[in-house]
Amino acid sequence: MKKVMFLAVLALAGCEKSAVPVSPLDAAARRTCMDTIEARATNPKSVSYTSDDAAVSKNAKGELVVPVKFSAKNEMGMASSMVANCVVSADGKTLVDIAVKEGR
Repeated sequence: MKKVMFLAVLALAGCEKSAVPVSPLDAAARRTCMDTIEARATNPKSVSYTSDDAAVSKNAKGELVVPVKFSAKNEMGMASSMVANCVVSADGKTLVDIAVKEGR
């Protein structure tokens, strides 16, 4: 019985999406972007991120470009899906620019 349970757990673990390992720099850039989203949200406690994290890339200046999908409630309490494209400094600690648009 223990062997069957172990195999089931192993099989379920293998079903997870195998994403590219996230570097500490990418994680820092993503956290910088997410902190900015929450700080600027009308209703910060309503911000919810999707688990579909797109890859962090670099622009021509060496800055990190971080796309983040999330939903948040507006001032009327209606939730909207959005996508933020953050440009973060090369060290991942300072927001350079953020553009937010409605997601689909």
